[in-house]
Amino acid sequence: MNKRSVTIWLVRDTCRVEDNPSLNLALETAGQSGTACFALACLEPRRWEHYQFGLARTGSAWRSFRANALIQLRTELLQHDISLWIGAGDPSALVGQIREQFTISAIITDLPLATEETEENRRLQNLGVKVLTTQSDELFEATNIHSALERLPCSFTQFRKTIEKDGSIVPALPVKFSGLGSPVAQIWLDPPELHEARNIDKHRYAQPGWQQYLESGALSTYKKTRNALEGANMSSRLSAWLAHGCLSVRRAWHDTLEYEENYGANESTYWLRFELLWREFFRWYSRHIGSALFTKTSKNDVCKVNPSESVLFESWCSGNTGVDIIDAAMRELTQTGWLSNRGRQLVASHLIYEYGLDWRLGAAWFESQLVDFDVASNWGNWAYIAGVGADPRGGRIFDLESQAERYDPKKTYRDRWLGLSPKKSEH
Repeated sequence: MNKRSVTIWLVRDTCRVEDNPSLNLALETAGQSGTACFALACLEPRRWEHYQFGLARTGSAWRSFRANALIQLRTELLQHDISLWIGAGDPSALVGQIREQFTISAIITDLPLATEETEENRRLQNLGVKVLTTQSDELFEATNIHSALERLPCSFTQFRKTIEKDGSIVPALPVKFSGLGSPVAQIWLDPPELHEARNIDKHRYAQPGWQQYLESGALSTYKKTRNALEGANMSSRLSAWLAHGCLSVRRAWHDTLEYEENYGANESTYWLRFELLWREFFRWYSRHIGSALFTKTSKNDVCKVNPSESVLFESWCSGNTGVDIIDAAMRELTQTGWLSNRGRQLVASHLIYEYGLDWRLGAAWFESQLVDFDVASNWGNWAYIAGVGADPRGGRIFDLESQAERYDPKKTYRDRWLGLSPKKSEH
């Protein structure tokens, strides 16, 4: 009996239908080859099981968000007659199972962001399967920012100015999805890991949350409030939606331009795009330096921790350093999977410069905890704080006492996360 031929869209970090070049290319490829098309999402062992420095690769907040995002993606795809299969395992192992039932014409996926995705693609190609990649989650096409990419590894400022001085470089408009597939019956049921993670917590879907922020008018004061440690609409909270690909970064960019047309432009409305350019920089920087993203250090490339350092690291992770602003932030992180921009910089500064620990331990802990973990931004930012990244100015050391007074003058944030009553905090 002849096997049915299929084209597979391998879902990585683009859990959406709108403005998704990988999905669009998969349907186009399927149409040209006369094959059926379906989506495949893998709960890869590297994220759901494997460990680094003894730490889990993902936390419950990330797994819950991703599980809910995949279920929502399946609902949206089915409206276009496209099936989404979800399996637990390495992509090459799952594709091997699929090949027992189908002939795979091609696999379409995102352009690799870091070394692990590149290695996964190599293993798929070793199976004799054609793998096509395309940019799916960047602001700019590589060909349009060739002059900026040529400068890598450069500083963010050099990267940004190269792009901004050329007024013709703008992100493409988001593309609305209008494709249509043909459902393909699954050959396995969803893995239990998916439903276990989904039941940890529920999340709001990307578009309503982002739209609510825009409608609040908070974008007009974003630059002034983005470093606040807490508070409604102090920051955009876009990072999780972007990290899981629930919202297109191009959509976010053009929404800010539309906001400016309706409510006026100022430094704050520009500053959100400035932050999106930081994200863009780290994505291309990660691709440029490859494995050095995880090994570059001011000392050596081997991350070793002696017993005394292990005690310090554990106190930092658990929020028991004795420095109230650090302990409050670390407890918020472990309880919610979230930490403000300023909080992230403070705890990183403490680990590196107060405790003298290898910055990669902190990056790994963040990876294990953050709901918005993004490999390029997380590891790139930690290297930046440590002074071993592309920025020539060196590391960033914060005066924690003055930072606490500036951003938490009434100790509201510290009292909340340390469980202190106002009376006790006065002593």
